[in-house]
Amino acid sequence: MKAPIKTDAEFTALFNEAARMERPKVYRLMLLLSIRLGLRPMEIAGLERSWFRDDTLRIPFGHSKRKSGRSLPVSQDILDAVADLMGNRQGRVMLNAQGEPFTANGISEAMRRLYKRAGVTGSCYSGRRTLATNLIDKGVSIAIVQQVLGHTHLSTTQEYVGVTERMMREAMF
Repeated sequence: MKAPIKTDAEFTALFNEAARMERPKVYRLMLLLSIRLGLRPMEIAGLERSWFRDDTLRIPFGHSKRKSGRSLPVSQDILDAVADLMGNRQGRVMLNAQGEPFTANGISEAMRRLYKRAGVTGSCYSGRRTLATNLIDKGVSIAIVQQVLGHTHLSTTQEYVGVTERMMREAMF
Protein backbone atom coordinates (compact mmCIF):
# COMPACT_ATOMS: atom_id res chain seq x y z
CA MET A 1 0.00 0.00 0.00
CA LYS A 2 1.34 3.42 -0.96
CA ALA A 3 1.88 5.98 1.75
CA PRO A 4 -0.92 8.56 1.62
CA ILE A 5 -0.24 12.04 0.30
CA LYS A 6 -0.76 14.66 3.02
CA THR A 7 -2.27 18.13 3.05
CA ASP A 8 -0.73 21.25 4.57
CA ALA A 9 -3.26 21.00 7.42
CA GLU A 10 -2.15 17.44 8.18
CA PHE A 11 1.50 18.49 8.20
CA THR A 12 0.61 21.35 10.54
CA ALA A 13 -1.04 18.82 12.87
CA LEU A 14 2.13 16.68 12.73
CA PHE A 15 4.41 19.62 13.54
CA ASN A 16 2.10 20.65 16.39
CA GLU A 17 2.21 17.12 17.80
CA ALA A 18 6.00 16.96 17.35
CA ALA A 19 6.26 20.07 19.53
CA ARG A 20 4.44 18.17 22.32
CA MET A 21 6.59 15.03 22.09
CA GLU A 22 9.21 14.18 24.68
CA ARG A 23 12.01 15.00 22.22
CA PRO A 24 10.44 17.71 20.03
CA LYS A 25 13.64 18.76 18.23
CA VAL A 26 14.22 15.21 16.99
CA TYR A 27 10.67 14.79 15.72
CA ARG A 28 10.61 18.22 14.08
CA LEU A 29 13.83 17.50 12.20
CA MET A 30 12.56 14.06 11.11
CA LEU A 31 9.49 15.74 9.64
CA LEU A 32 11.49 18.46 7.90
CA LEU A 33 13.85 15.93 6.33
CA SER A 34 10.94 13.79 5.15
CA ILE A 35 8.68 16.58 3.91
CA ARG A 36 11.15 19.10 2.49
CA LEU A 37 13.92 16.80 1.21
CA GLY A 38 12.07 13.52 0.71
CA LEU A 39 14.69 11.53 2.59
CA ARG A 40 14.19 7.82 3.17
CA PRO A 41 14.27 6.44 6.75
CA MET A 42 17.70 4.91 6.09
CA GLU A 43 19.02 8.29 4.94
CA ILE A 44 17.59 10.09 7.98
CA ALA A 45 19.02 7.42 10.30
CA GLY A 46 22.49 7.57 8.76
CA LEU A 47 22.66 11.34 8.47
CA GLU A 48 25.96 12.86 9.60
CA ARG A 49 26.48 16.52 10.40
CA SER A 50 29.49 16.62 8.07
CA TRP A 51 27.16 15.90 5.13
CA PHE A 52 25.83 19.46 5.43
CA ARG A 53 28.10 21.82 3.53
CA ASP A 54 26.89 25.40 3.40
CA ASP A 55 23.34 25.15 2.04
CA THR A 56 23.73 21.67 0.52
CA LEU A 57 23.22 18.18 1.89
CA ARG A 58 25.66 15.78 0.26
CA ILE A 59 24.64 12.19 0.85
CA PRO A 60 27.80 10.15 0.18
CA PHE A 61 28.03 7.05 -1.97
CA GLY A 62 26.85 3.98 -0.09
CA HIS A 63 24.43 5.81 2.22
CA SER A 64 21.32 5.64 0.09
CA LYS A 65 19.12 2.83 -1.17
CA ARG A 66 20.77 2.63 -4.56
CA LYS A 67 24.19 2.96 -2.92
CA SER A 68 25.00 6.11 -4.86
CA GLY A 69 25.24 9.62 -3.52
CA ARG A 70 23.28 12.77 -4.25
CA SER A 71 23.27 16.43 -3.35
CA LEU A 72 20.21 18.40 -2.32
CA PRO A 73 19.80 22.11 -1.61
CA VAL A 74 18.86 22.69 2.02
CA SER A 75 16.67 25.49 3.36
CA GLN A 76 17.69 27.62 6.31
CA ASP A 77 14.98 26.13 8.54
CA ILE A 78 16.55 22.66 8.14
CA LEU A 79 20.03 24.01 8.86
CA ASP A 80 18.66 25.79 11.93
CA ALA A 81 16.89 22.62 13.11
CA VAL A 82 20.12 20.61 12.78
CA ALA A 83 22.07 23.25 14.72
CA ASP A 84 19.33 23.47 17.36
CA LEU A 85 19.30 19.69 17.84
CA MET A 86 23.05 19.12 17.80
CA GLY A 87 24.60 22.25 19.31
CA ASN A 88 28.37 21.74 18.97
CA ARG A 89 28.10 17.97 18.65
CA GLN A 90 29.45 16.30 15.51
CA GLY A 91 28.72 12.86 14.04
CA ARG A 92 25.31 11.27 13.65
CA VAL A 93 22.46 13.74 13.64
CA MET A 94 19.64 11.47 14.77
CA LEU A 95 20.17 9.78 18.14
CA ASN A 96 17.51 7.82 20.00
CA ALA A 97 16.53 8.40 23.64
CA GLN A 98 19.46 6.23 24.78
CA GLY A 99 21.92 8.39 22.85
CA GLU A 100 22.53 5.70 20.23
CA PRO A 101 22.20 6.29 16.49
CA PHE A 102 18.72 5.56 15.15
CA THR A 103 18.27 2.65 12.80
CA ALA A 104 16.10 3.00 9.70
CA ASN A 105 13.46 0.92 11.47
CA GLY A 106 13.73 3.18 14.51
CA ILE A 107 13.05 6.22 12.32
CA SER A 108 10.05 4.46 10.74
CA GLU A 109 8.65 3.53 14.15
CA ALA A 110 9.17 7.05 15.53
CA MET A 111 7.38 8.55 12.54
CA ARG A 112 4.56 6.01 12.85
CA ARG A 113 4.15 6.99 16.52
CA LEU A 114 4.06 10.68 15.62
CA TYR A 115 1.44 10.19 12.90
CA LYS A 116 -0.71 8.11 15.23
CA ARG A 117 -0.49 10.63 18.09
CA ALA A 118 -1.38 13.45 15.69
CA GLY A 119 -4.39 11.49 14.41
CA VAL A 120 -3.03 11.58 10.86
CA THR A 121 -2.98 8.52 8.63
CA GLY A 122 0.46 8.12 7.12
CA SER A 123 3.98 6.81 7.42
CA CYS A 124 7.58 7.88 7.05
CA TYR A 125 7.07 7.76 3.27
CA SER A 126 4.10 10.15 3.25
CA GLY A 127 6.40 13.18 3.27
CA ARG A 128 8.40 11.73 0.38
CA ARG A 129 5.29 11.02 -1.72
CA THR A 130 3.78 14.39 -0.92
CA LEU A 131 6.99 16.17 -1.90
CA ALA A 132 7.10 14.32 -5.24
CA THR A 133 3.44 15.08 -5.96
CA ASN A 134 3.73 18.74 -4.99
CA LEU A 135 6.82 19.25 -7.14
CA ILE A 136 5.06 17.80 -10.18
CA ASP A 137 1.97 19.86 -9.35
CA LYS A 138 4.19 23.00 -9.44
CA GLY A 139 5.40 22.07 -12.92
CA VAL A 140 8.81 20.70 -11.93
CA SER A 141 10.16 18.18 -14.43
CA ILE A 142 9.81 14.55 -13.36
CA ALA A 143 13.51 14.13 -14.19
CA ILE A 144 14.33 16.65 -11.44
CA VAL A 145 11.96 14.91 -9.02
CA GLN A 146 13.76 11.65 -9.86
CA GLN A 147 17.06 13.28 -8.86
CA VAL A 148 15.60 14.72 -5.65
CA LEU A 149 14.25 11.33 -4.58
CA GLY A 150 17.41 9.50 -5.66
CA HIS A 151 15.70 7.05 -7.99
CA THR A 152 17.59 5.18 -10.68
CA HIS A 153 14.50 4.58 -12.79
CA LEU A 154 11.92 7.17 -13.82
CA SER A 155 9.20 4.53 -13.42
CA THR A 156 9.94 4.38 -9.69
CA THR A 157 9.48 8.14 -9.41
CA GLN A 158 6.18 7.89 -11.29
CA GLU A 159 4.95 5.46 -8.61
CA TYR A 160 5.48 8.15 -5.96
CA VAL A 161 3.47 10.83 -7.72
CA GLY A 162 -0.22 11.12 -6.94
CA VAL A 163 -2.84 13.15 -8.76
CA THR A 164 -4.01 16.43 -7.26
CA GLU A 165 -7.23 18.30 -7.95
CA ARG A 166 -5.21 21.00 -9.71
CA MET A 167 -3.63 18.42 -12.03
CA MET A 168 -7.07 17.08 -12.91
CA ARG A 169 -8.46 20.56 -13.61
CA GLU A 170 -5.52 21.49 -15.81
CA ALA A 171 -5.82 18.22 -17.72
CA MET A 172 -9.55 18.61 -18.23
CA PHE A 173 -9.93 22.32 -18.99
